[in-house]
Amino acid sequence: MITELLDLADRLDIPTPRSFEPMQVHYVIDLSKQGEILDIGPAYGSYKNNDKQPQLGKVMECPVYFPLKLQEDTSEVQASGGGGFSVPEAGHGDVREIFCTEIRTPQGNPPKLETMKPSNGQTESEATTGGGTTGKNQYYRHQSWLKQLSEFIESTSYRDLDISRALRKFVANKHRLTNANILELFSLPEPDKVGVEASSPQEQKKAKDAATKQRAAQLRKIANSRFTFRIDGELLLKNQNFRQWWEKSYADKRNKILKVLPEGVDGFSNRTDDGSTRLTPVFPHIPLVPGGGSYCPLASFDKRPTRSYGLGKHTLAMSLTTSERVSAALKRLLQDGNSRCALGKDLVAIFWAVPPEDGATPCAHDFTAWLDEPDALQVRDFFRNIHGHSATAPDIARFYCAILSSPKSRITVRSWQTDTLRVVTKCAEKYFGAVSLPSPLQSNPTKTSTLDDMAWATIAKSKKQKTTPAPTAYSTLLQTALFGKRLPHSFLESTLSRQRLELATGHPKNDEEDFESRLRHRIALLKLYFKTNKDITMDETNHETQNHPAYLCGRVLALMDKIHNVAHKNSTASSPAGRYYGSASSTPALVFPRLCKLANIHLDKIGGGLAHKLQHGVPKEKAHSDTPVDQDFEGLADLIARFSADARWPRTLSLEDQGRFAIGFYYEKCRRWPRYRKGQNPGGNESDSGENLTNDTNS
Repeated sequence: MITELLDLADRLDIPTPRSFEPMQVHYVIDLSKQGEILDIGPAYGSYKNNDKQPQLGKVMECPVYFPLKLQEDTSEVQASGGGGFSVPEAGHGDVREIFCTEIRTPQGNPPKLETMKPSNGQTESEATTGGGTTGKNQYYRHQSWLKQLSEFIESTSYRDLDISRALRKFVANKHRLTNANILELFSLPEPDKVGVEASSPQEQKKAKDAATKQRAAQLRKIANSRFTFRIDGELLLKNQNFRQWWEKSYADKRNKILKVLPEGVDGFSNRTDDGSTRLTPVFPHIPLVPGGGSYCPLASFDKRPTRSYGLGKHTLAMSLTTSERVSAALKRLLQDGNSRCALGKDLVAIFWAVPPEDGATPCAHDFTAWLDEPDALQVRDFFRNIHGHSATAPDIARFYCAILSSPKSRITVRSWQTDTLRVVTKCAEKYFGAVSLPSPLQSNPTKTSTLDDMAWATIAKSKKQKTTPAPTAYSTLLQTALFGKRLPHSFLESTLSRQRLELATGHPKNDEEDFESRLRHRIALLKLYFKTNKDITMDETNHETQNHPAYLCGRVLALMDKIHNVAHKNSTASSPAGRYYGSASSTPALVFPRLCKLANIHLDKIGGGLAHKLQHGVPKEKAHSDTPVDQDFEGLADLIARFSADARWPRTLSLEDQGRFAIGFYYEKCRRWPRYRKGQNPGGNESDSGENLTNDTNS
């Protein structure tokens, strides 16, 4: 992986060392020439998906701190950050660094702004190393940010600039800012001023509660936001004098550290610059890895777990130049939305494709962008035209994928996979075909279940629950999607368990759409299991021709469920799918004889042409012109007749057969029933209410 990242950095021609990195800045503090705060305005970036409003946070080239420093007492080189201590960066920062305030949420109370102060006489050294009685103190984070900014505004070369004068006055006058003054600069809801015109006390309370909730959400967002300055209309981060100062400051720090780093051989690089002959104890910080915090290196060699007998701290020869190049490539992948994919809250995947020609520009292949998108039609159209717009020959280009996490402030590589782009493209095409399904509630095109949808389908009824899918569920699904890895048998077991439990429980009132969506995600996971593990395809194209007894049992139960619901005017209470799904999918012979008797009773209750159609289907020559069919449309009697006479109902079904049962059940629910042509209905004309029932979204 290190070698491939180095190759990626060379192919992308990423310059290193990098004193500036693209970061999101969320708010801009407008200062006058006199250093007075005029406003704090949001910085909006690009639109995301179909959002009507642009996303808060604009990517800007921001200064980054040098990752190494000299320990004062031992003159030993160590990481600049880590251990709970974050290093402030020049020209930008959060509310703690810039305003010396912190947004806290007392238990049971809404968030509020509090001024940070040193605790119990604790010194800066004690605070930043974890000494003293109170542990690390965020107050010194603000002091370090001020110290760094002062290096610019007080430097001989830049102190007389207008931008320096304004910042100097801002720092001098900052003590006059109170928490109330700072909050007034943001457009926050004010609960005390809403609901005045409400018609009742209940409406007034409802309006205040909503405003309080919105205010708390915005304060939490501000607490995690990054700020920069705009002085007299010019952004500090784009000021050439400021940028020149930071580049020189970064280079000076790097050169100082290079002189004391130990010499050694780098097994990854053939370069001969000073940085390639000096071994580094740690990597630079890698942002955007879940759980990474303020300092998250890819590797470090100055901690006891990495020591090996006779090798001291350096168990792997890694030069400063190599660590900078690897980090630059990794950051580029994590910052590019087309090269990364979030897998729940704990994992992130990165991927890229490399053409075989030397010097050819690598790219992230387009199909990876659809892993989080539900639009099945666009996915299908993409794969139909994929060879027409491929920039490189997919047969020989290499595709790489790594899954990363950071459980303990160090990046953990959960998975590293590589194959040809041709193989990955074929695996992805099969994957999207398996997880794209129609909906029982809608007649519009099919939808694609995302990785997140399927991970949740195995464990929880709703995302509101506290339990979350295991990280291994996400990583396994991604490896299945891109590399055709087999799904473990545990996925089949957990999915079927959720299916039985949720159908038995039924859906709460006004939750039918979410209920059916979760059902669709579980069926997508089951289809993926059969396609990947058994190379078996079960979908709407072969639904009518499936003859496996378990699949037919699922179809019969779905049709009996429909008959019950029609007889009870679409009331799903005590329906076969709710009461009998678990036993019908595991021991059909014990359940279906009774269900057949109930179905006959319900058909007698329905009566007329509708009952005849549900029982005997629709011959293709008698289907109405607005709902034509290519073959005879089977009813309940036709399905039951397809079982062999000597073993009409299977006694038991294995787990895999229960999966077939579930898929047959789902696709039968999605079947769109045709109507007879008027005047050609052997069972009598359907009533108006009957026609409506057979042509609604459930028919």
